[in-house]
Amino acid sequence: MTTTPACPVARGPRGLPVLGVAAEYFRDPAGYTLRLQEDHGGMVDVTLPKPFVQVTEPEAVDRVLRGNPDNCTRGELYKGFIGYMGRGLLTLDDPQWRPHRKVVQPAFSRTRITADAEEAVAATRVVLERWATRAGQVFDMAADVMAISTRTMGQALIGRDLSVPGLGYDRAAAIASKVMYTRTVFGVNELLPGFLNTRYQRERRWSHRVIDGVVHAAITSRRRSGVERGDALDHLLASDLDEQAIRDDLRTLLLAGTDTTGQALAWTLYELARHPAVRREVEDEVDRVLGDAAPTPATRDELVVTRSAVDEALRLHPPVWQFPRDLIEDDVLAGRSVPGGSTVLLSTYGTHRSAEHWTDPEAFDPSRFRDGSTRHRQAYFPFGGGRRMCIGRDLALATLVTAVAMTTRRFRLTLSSRPVRVGTYITMFPSDGIHVTARERR
Repeated sequence: MTTTPACPVARGPRGLPVLGVAAEYFRDPAGYTLRLQEDHGGMVDVTLPKPFVQVTEPEAVDRVLRGNPDNCTRGELYKGFIGYMGRGLLTLDDPQWRPHRKVVQPAFSRTRITADAEEAVAATRVVLERWATRAGQVFDMAADVMAISTRTMGQALIGRDLSVPGLGYDRAAAIASKVMYTRTVFGVNELLPGFLNTRYQRERRWSHRVIDGVVHAAITSRRRSGVERGDALDHLLASDLDEQAIRDDLRTLLLAGTDTTGQALAWTLYELARHPAVRREVEDEVDRVLGDAAPTPATRDELVVTRSAVDEALRLHPPVWQFPRDLIEDDVLAGRSVPGGSTVLLSTYGTHRSAEHWTDPEAFDPSRFRDGSTRHRQAYFPFGGGRRMCIGRDLALATLVTAVAMTTRRFRLTLSSRPVRVGTYITMFPSDGIHVTARERR
């Protein structure tokens, strides 16, 4: 029996000595990702300045996440996350990660998610009442809907509303995303020494104080009260994990859950505002299924058009748009030979917009998630895949469907003339906000 030898990974542009293609990349990271895919295919060798293999081919993604995950570590680039997330659920390799995951898994049961999604109802109502006072005014919708995420996730994870005015959690989380991205893409801790009193360093120190303060207050308050909620905080405090591990896991859950869900909600409402025909489909479904009632677990399951709009927004704007793994030993990914020690950067954004796997990939077409089409299971992976799939996936989706349904039932959003620009740190976000006017439907 003979086997066909694996092909080498396509070589991308070499760029400059040391810096590689950094200058071109940072002008438009998301756009450059798509150009690399178009010019060189689903696996391409890049230097930025650290060398890595950009992976957008679903078969290769599947091999990394599901087929041979034991050959992967979180890798060098994940060290950039440790400053904020410590050694917890996101940064630990699988053998050390399993006990942490086992501890918090009960906090994401179906029963817990049902209860936590009720908080999304209350959080959305607060934002919608605020919009009702802004008739005819242009405002940044993205900033407002982030409060839905921070309140819902904060209550679900630690029993605290993180959207309260004056706390500054939203801004602290955004700065954390920027700092972690800077450390990750350069493969170094910082380009400038920490003792320099630059704006970057001041913001970094301030965001650490806010996030650490939230975690410390949650732990102290829960221990003093002795009241059990059955949330992630309770399960961590009742575990055998040491104090530092508890704090690291809480920071990880908060940072990973709030920003991603908030950005996904903003992008979904943005796409509905851009596409009136799809918006009317969602309106018709929401009016028929919900009437004047709040979403429940049963009615959320009936909101198939609304859910498909969320799925399609997650395809076009995956909040975590790329993430790395390091290979331990040589492997073959989608027929390409990749040596051990290589960093592979799985590009969710590139895969989701690949013309090889999606018809008219730049179009917003939620019906593609309802037409029964067969596609590779890793052609769509906004929450990752395999055993390390995002633990908060179901809570995030329940929050998104709830908030989109309630918003669409009450308001029609119209985009202002101000352009919406894409920013890319750890998450993909509207860098200048999404400015709209809101008109009540009834």
